[in-house]
Amino acid sequence: MRHEQIFDRDSYTKVEMPAAWPVDGRIAPAPVPDLAETVQPEIHTMPTPSAADVPASVGGLIVMSYAALIAAFAIATIGSAHSWYMITISALFLVAFFTVPRIFIGIEPKQGLRPDFDRFMAEGMQTLTGHSSGSAALVQMLIVPVSLTLGVLAMAVAVSFAL
Repeated sequence: MRHEQIFDRDSYTKVEMPAAWPVDGRIAPAPVPDLAETVQPEIHTMPTPSAADVPASVGGLIVMSYAALIAAFAIATIGSAHSWYMITISALFLVAFFTVPRIFIGIEPKQGLRPDFDRFMAEGMQTLTGHSSGSAALVQMLIVPVSLTLGVLAMAVAVSFAL
């Protein structure tokens, strides 16, 4: 809080402190409305479609790419009991990672049929930054899991040659 007087920048006149800082005890608090008298309007909300222009087969490709990543971890670390434990935990997280969106998609209202894969590749999809072609959108969705899978497999090959 300021201890000096506050001046209005345009007219250089003094501004009363309670007007600038309404925490002074001299200002009466606003009256509390009676909650029994106020009627809240009933608001009907519905979930919006999450990915209406993405076919279900693209979701399957994403799931398969992450499953391939878990399989690549299993191949790269085969033989260690500790690694099997961590792969199992990672697989359980993967199941949860894809189960929650599946539940959300299951409860959203049906807005018509989703496009098939060929139509998605031909028309693309609208994103926050503009229109993306189908192949560009697919690359954006799959670049991380596919790159990680290839990296893990490359490390597995490098370790097998080093031994």
